[in-house]
Amino acid sequence: MITVEVIHVAPVKSLGLLRPTSVQVGATGIDQDRRFYLIDARGVLVTQRQAGLLVRLRAEYQEASESLRLTFPDGSVIEGCVDTGEPVVTQIWGRQVNGRQVTGDWNKMLSKFCGRPVTLVQSRLPGECFDEFPISILSGASVETLGRQVGVGAALDHRRFRPNFLISGCDPHQEDAWSGQQVAFGNEAVLRVVAPDPRCAITTLDPDTGQPDLDIPSAIRSYRPSPQAAFFGVYAVVERPGTVSVGDAVTGPEG
Repeated sequence: MITVEVIHVAPVKSLGLLRPTSVQVGATGIDQDRRFYLIDARGVLVTQRQAGLLVRLRAEYQEASESLRLTFPDGSVIEGCVDTGEPVVTQIWGRQVNGRQVTGDWNKMLSKFCGRPVTLVQSRLPGECFDEFPISILSGASVETLGRQVGVGAALDHRRFRPNFLISGCDPHQEDAWSGQQVAFGNEAVLRVVAPDPRCAITTLDPDTGQPDLDIPSAIRSYRPSPQAAFFGVYAVVERPGTVSVGDAVTGPEG
């Protein structure tokens, strides 16, 4: 039986991953995922592509109380209710995303950590700050197969790929066969797989330190050649919202 092995979210885009045991999948994606993001002094999106050390920050967000907590590697913490000010419009993967700058000491501490001015922004609505599509799915079997490729090593950390749902109990790359199909996660949520996931330079970064250490895209291409991109895992959109929990059954089109 295919099941949900791990759930990952990051309340602030590109910061360290959380592992909740349950999430609410809304019409536009996981409600708790990527509710905030960072921009630089020019208003350009900042992710691990520009600042790998962001992965060392941990963000926790309580939507009901609108409370955000950021934990830095040295143990320092800033937390409190989120207040917003000036509206901003940010380009995220070719889309115009509306948000508001977060006010207070957040930006001072984040800028000091990043070594350059950055601003924390709250998106107008949940589920707007994805890359190409709102939900990513990857099987542990695919990660294990990649780990056996030359130059990668057997104990490859799945966090490099930042999957929202890491699934177990299926064959390597079985998720690819679900393209265009509906897949049920648990008893409520239904997702539709829409595209393979093209992997970028973020996968080359150690998921604990943010330092580059492995050429993952080349390792993918070594056994999955493609003229377009190093595809690994799949993207999905929401067909029916619902709660998804670790251990839930995943029912693909083949049953």
